[in-house]
Amino acid sequence: MARTARTLTILTALALLVTGCTFFEDDYTPDVLPIPEETDIAYGLARGCNVTSPAGDDKCGGSQELDIYRSEEDGPNPVALWIHGGGFVGGDKGLGVNEYFQKLLDEGWDIVAVNYRLTTPDGQNRWPTALHDVKAAVRWIKVNAEAQDWDPERVAAIGHSAGGNLAAMLATTANEPGLEPNDLSGPLLTVDSSVIAAISLRGVTDLSLYAESPFGEPVLAYLGCADCDLVGLASVQPHVDGESSPVYAEYGGKDPIAPAEQGERLRVAFEQAEIADRFRLVVVDDGPEKFQSHDPDVKRYIDDYVDFLNDAVDRASV
Repeated sequence: MARTARTLTILTALALLVTGCTFFEDDYTPDVLPIPEETDIAYGLARGCNVTSPAGDDKCGGSQELDIYRSEEDGPNPVALWIHGGGFVGGDKGLGVNEYFQKLLDEGWDIVAVNYRLTTPDGQNRWPTALHDVKAAVRWIKVNAEAQDWDPERVAAIGHSAGGNLAAMLATTANEPGLEPNDLSGPLLTVDSSVIAAISLRGVTDLSLYAESPFGEPVLAYLGCADCDLVGLASVQPHVDGESSPVYAEYGGKDPIAPAEQGERLRVAFEQAEIADRFRLVVVDDGPEKFQSHDPDVKRYIDDYVDFLNDAVDRASV
């Protein structure tokens, strides 16, 4: 168990790379947006530890809490749900939101950074717990939209690595039987978990590619099995259909954690569903090595992200 915990911790550190960038500057040190005043707001009952606390180790089970970054624009504002990475076994919203997402705030979007329950070494919070949590967070946003000056019809998702999987799953599994939280009550039952679009940054969208991968241990921990039906159910591609929302997928051409082949498979799934116009694939194969690997190239592509989400708002308004 100790060896497994150490391995998960190492892989978690690799998967936590949510960085900004300066175009073709290898020595750039990314920053994050200032932590907002509204933090650790409960959207569920789980108030566990987090990796930014002294108790934040590989035994942490995560929490159902979120932080709110406010735009200075008048509302009701659209909302981008930020979902951190960490191999489904680590990570935390408290590590911050990339500084270049300020562009979203400038464009009138509010950002909600969410925590979700993490799979622990003893097998707690396995799939689909994380998916249920981010779906519950979307519902919480919609239920509280009026009080928070948000537009409940304009909620999108952005995630990195494992968070990229969850963001894309939000776009492709809305109201899918068996994948919605089973502990909903009250007003949360009056809204759904759909999003108008998702941006998946280096998303681990096809879990079947991890069976023989050195990065397979977090996936195995998350699913609890290596070769079973859950591999397909927890992957994005099998869920793509004519009702799926648009997805923007960014991969690094040399990424050992989330290879660009995952994006290609997702592209094929959108084509087979005859909604190719709702999918965009970007493969970063030039510039600094780190941005060809698992670090999302946020500064370089932030205008694309914003345009993609604003286009989704326009389509949703038609």
